[in-house]
Amino acid sequence: MSYLTQLKTFVEVYRSGNITRAAARLHMSQPAVTSHIQAMENIVGKELFIRKARGVEPTAIADDLALQVASHIDTLEQKVASIRSRASTDYGTLHLAGPAEYLSQVAGPALANLLQADKVNLVIHTGNKSNIYHLLENDVAELAITASEPTDAMYEYQKLDKERLILVMNRVQGKLLREREMSAELLNQHKVVTYDEQLPLVRRYFSEVFNAACESPVAAVCPDIRAISSIIKAGIGYSVLPDYLCKEGIAKGELVALGKPGPENDVYLVWKKGALRHPRVDFAKDVIMAFANINYLSTLPD
Repeated sequence: MSYLTQLKTFVEVYRSGNITRAAARLHMSQPAVTSHIQAMENIVGKELFIRKARGVEPTAIADDLALQVASHIDTLEQKVASIRSRASTDYGTLHLAGPAEYLSQVAGPALANLLQADKVNLVIHTGNKSNIYHLLENDVAELAITASEPTDAMYEYQKLDKERLILVMNRVQGKLLREREMSAELLNQHKVVTYDEQLPLVRRYFSEVFNAACESPVAAVCPDIRAISSIIKAGIGYSVLPDYLCKEGIAKGELVALGKPGPENDVYLVWKKGALRHPRVDFAKDVIMAFANINYLSTLPD
């Protein structure tokens, strides 16, 4: 007897942590999902989930079973999805999440390439790291672009791009400091403009370049890196920005680059495990990654 359907249900409940949510994703009734889990528990002879007030918690047996079968279930789903896609079932609306500044400054050509295929309509959601992963977790977004590598086992991802962090200052103060040796002590005498109160990009630059903490007075907190660049151009303090957001301003003399180039961040395309079973998501992932690879190869020296 084949237990493929019950195994698929088990994997969805394992990943969702909630029978109601799994039933919605599988387009099944809750009793049917519960019946499938009970069938799998009878097969393995052990309890797979502990019922909690707000969901279910997997047992050690469930962890082991998921490790053994989940990737195979995904592969089968993707194979079926690939066959369906040949019959044009990859048409539909795709929800993509990402940081507004990267989507507007860098990802536009890749997204335009996706839309030119005339198979996918696009709805874009913007936000910071926590918002982006919240959209993915709750199935609002199917794909996401983020500069943070996923740590939760529910996600899969591929590297999409790289960004270099650059220390920049307004042109008035920057010209005065340009010939001096940069240090944390020197910069801490000047105001900083930052993405949020945790100083994410600034803190990383200080740590990796100066091996010190940033203690600059905060002039402004702005959750849009494009606006940070504008504030600094207007004559306020310094910040650390991705290269794609400051190289034009540096070339025009509106910003002054100081010190050593900072560390690189990897940029990722992320999706939940099982999402590629949907042809439009698999198709969109392939188009975005293909364009990113072509763009990367075009920047390599001959």
